[in-house]
Amino acid sequence: MSEQTTILFVDDEPGIRATLPAILTGFGFEVTAAATVPEALGLITNRRFDVLISDLNIGQPGDGFTVVSAMRRTQPEATTFILTGYPAFETALEAIRQQVDDYLVKPADIENLVATIQQKLKGPRTNSHRIEPKPLADILEESKREIVQQWVSAAREDPEIGQAGLSDRELANYLPALIGELIKRCRDGKLSDEAGKAAAAHGRTRFKQGCTIPAVIREARLLQDIVGRLVQDNLLRTDVSAVIPEVVRIGETVQTFLEASIREFVNARHAATEMLVPNKGKTLLLLSADPELALLREHVLAHAGFLVARAGSRQEALHLLEEKEFDALVISYSLPGENLVEMTELFRAHNPNSPIVCVVKGRWQDLKIEFDSTITGEEGPAALIEAVETVLNRKQLRRIK
Repeated sequence: MSEQTTILFVDDEPGIRATLPAILTGFGFEVTAAATVPEALGLITNRRFDVLISDLNIGQPGDGFTVVSAMRRTQPEATTFILTGYPAFETALEAIRQQVDDYLVKPADIENLVATIQQKLKGPRTNSHRIEPKPLADILEESKREIVQQWVSAAREDPEIGQAGLSDRELANYLPALIGELIKRCRDGKLSDEAGKAAAAHGRTRFKQGCTIPAVIREARLLQDIVGRLVQDNLLRTDVSAVIPEVVRIGETVQTFLEASIREFVNARHAATEMLVPNKGKTLLLLSADPELALLREHVLAHAGFLVARAGSRQEALHLLEEKEFDALVISYSLPGENLVEMTELFRAHNPNSPIVCVVKGRWQDLKIEFDSTITGEEGPAALIEAVETVLNRKQLRRIK
């Protein structure tokens, strides 16, 4: 740029006031910082600025709007931004009333901030500050790819979802149809006839892929979180008169999809149980240093149809491993850490293709050992049975492939 863009930055936090202007200066802007409302008003009165970036709360909540108002009256051609660490719907409405050009959330993404400033400064200057609202459905339509990318990244980091070991394509295969339903629901308030079919197909697919019901629930929660952040980040672009009922419809749609998916997941599991009797004859090695817990878990697993061999020491486990092969290992946090590592390695040496389920507790969940599934001791008998059935289902699917 031939002439430097001048920015007035207003924030009462010394650390931010020292760092953000320095960073913006590195991008070629000329930045002046102010720490208080009176200081900012004095600068606005005596100097010309192209851009104002003001923290919302400078000493008192909402003081940033005082600075914005002064800038609009004296320098209406300037581009104005509100910066806040506490985004809220009411704040966005006030920003619209004050004709702020944009609304930024701390901590500000520097590259996005610079790009936004440059975008606002393009073309002829105008003092209208008019914001053209868009329907939420249009914003969702524009952001479909971004929603999918963010969801896949979040799903990859989620331990519950990640246990199935699915590819990005397998994970996100159902998302375009669901996002399409969200857009349709925002536009006409109705679910399509295909929504139920897509949800049922998703439930069946997740069962076949060896996922768990908690993983399916986590998928829906992640999607709602990402869409919620998208709405929050675009409040100034959204037609606020309709955004609340549209957000409610989005939540209802995701919940309806989730319920149909889980219902079909359960149906698929029951059908598979009736057809294959998957637990009958499956052998499990149960390792636990707590005899009472071990006896209880042996009873639970045996009642579910498994053949369970219980060991409470290294010697007992080694004897059993040398005597027979096992379809899976269930190992407990009650074993000391070194024994836990040794016994998992020993089991894998004798049964290289058999999965391991670990019952964990507290900080034991951070133990750096690769398990096929983990559950907490507080989750109860049903969770233990489901975890074992799930890892054995994955093992069977791998053989078929």
